[in-house]
Amino acid sequence: MAVCIAVIAKENYPLYIRSTPMENELKFHYMVHTSLDVVDEKISAMGKALVDQRELYLGLLYPTEDYKLTFWARH
Repeated sequence: MAVCIAVIAKENYPLYIRSTPMENELKFHYMVHTSLDVVDEKISAMGKALVDQRELYLGLLYPTEDYKLTFWARH
């Protein structure tokens, strides 16, 4: 079950973040911003191969105590 969805711009900043329950909204904003650093590292490591793909699943970025953060990119 997804508890937070974020849409990220190509320039690596969040365009939209929606979470439920709403009382944990700040926590999810923090996790999204933290995961952007991990996404940057993984994409940099992939290099030019990333540009040739239309859809990318980076998989598990990192687990927290309560959640698992995953990332899908679409070009």
